[in-house]
Amino acid sequence: MKVEGKLKKMKGFVAASVIGIGLLAGSTTASAYADSNSASIPGLPNHSIQSNVWHGTASFFNTQSYQVSAKFLGTNPGYADWVKTAWTINANGLGVSIGGISGGTASGNTLSGTWTNWDAWISDYSGTYNISGVPISGSANNTASVFVDGTKAASTASIFRFY
Repeated sequence: MKVEGKLKKMKGFVAASVIGIGLLAGSTTASAYADSNSASIPGLPNHSIQSNVWHGTASFFNTQSYQVSAKFLGTNPGYADWVKTAWTINANGLGVSIGGISGGTASGNTLSGTWTNWDAWISDYSGTYNISGVPISGSANNTASVFVDGTKAASTASIFRFY
């Protein structure tokens, strides 16, 4: 009898835990995870390089979406010699790997890529990927860099999320 009672309690606990996790996973109110960061450009007053990263809130078993950008901003900034966005996306958990990518390079639980525009003020990229395994958390980092008038500057934006 004692073993049966413990098994019933354990089954109840497991069932309640699964329901609780399901409710928490489905209660996300954020429409996206996003960050933006800027850095000034030495020797160019009122000019900056802005890094942006955006990641959708899809559950891990759905296709994931992301967007990154680098923007050369300022008072009548014109065009830079080049503007580059370089990103890294990670999914962490049990047996996690990233695949089904629309661009960049996937290796294990990491997706990375770069995009450079010449004689431009912006460099941006958007893509999708899939996750296999049991992800627990994820992150995305984007480094925006610019080369203009012989000067290079960079800025990084980052997000963190639970799946």
